[in-house]
Amino acid sequence: MAGDDLESDDEYLDQSWAGKNETVSVALDEFTIQQNNNDGGVNTALGLGKKRLRGSSEFQGQGDSDNNNDDDDDDDAISSSKKKKKSMSSKHLLLEAGRGIAEETAEVQAQFLWTCFTNVLKLRGEDIPDQKFHSGMFKKSTKSEHGNENGGGKYDPSMSKFLKSGVLSSAKRLKKWKHNKSPMVIIICASARRAVSILKEISSLNVRAAKLFAKHMSVADQTAMLENNKYSIAVGTPNRLLKLTEEKRESDDADEELGAPLSLDQTELIIIDCHEDKKRFTVCTLNDTAPDLMVFINKAVLPQLERRKTLNLALF
Repeated sequence: MAGDDLESDDEYLDQSWAGKNETVSVALDEFTIQQNNNDGGVNTALGLGKKRLRGSSEFQGQGDSDNNNDDDDDDDAISSSKKKKKSMSSKHLLLEAGRGIAEETAEVQAQFLWTCFTNVLKLRGEDIPDQKFHSGMFKKSTKSEHGNENGGGKYDPSMSKFLKSGVLSSAKRLKKWKHNKSPMVIIICASARRAVSILKEISSLNVRAAKLFAKHMSVADQTAMLENNKYSIAVGTPNRLLKLTEEKRESDDADEELGAPLSLDQTELIIIDCHEDKKRFTVCTLNDTAPDLMVFINKAVLPQLERRKTLNLALF
């Protein structure tokens, strides 16, 4: 898909869906409206509040509307702001919820990701899992520069610092990772360009990192790379990660079964990089990447989460 190997910013920012995914952006409205009816409101379902809407001028003014103001101009401004808020579509509420999501609490992150996840599955006609994502599945930094458990503190967007901030089960094991085909940490990015940036950021950790995106490397190259080496960290895009977990291989021995090139059997942390593009879309809301990301979670990540407690998610 375009999100994997990008030639220009225009291609990256193309918000058109292809093929079976062309209805997803439109259906966001229908889905979140249904969530509104079933779960007591879109704002509640996504954990939205005044804090979550801080980045949009269309949401500003409500907090001040409770204060009495004798100025007619101010009253008119507040009334106008309320009308704009009411007219804001559920789709835009979801997009707004995804902006700055890495700074939020684990509970808000779990609800947001679950909303995006179930939307894609419904549009694909697939069954929704019984167990929702919950805050216990999500790792949060224990250091103030990355925000605390309550979503406070100054957020420092450095992946190397994030990995040192308490999200890893063991920094020593990261440096001495011993498993082929199953990196300890998998970082999911929206584009090859962003993946390269992340790889540069984590180079200071002095650990082996696999490049799992389409740019300059084929699936066959990455398959051989994963089979013959042990990588502490893998950085990739949703489409390529999905292909590597679904790739079917034939063995010279008819009785031997070869697994997929990429396995999550030993993986301990899946980091979803929520870096915002120029239009403030993330890997969770960008049309080119969201469907593949949610399918990857459903087919590769969710079975591991259900099977063991040693795998966690994190939003960066």
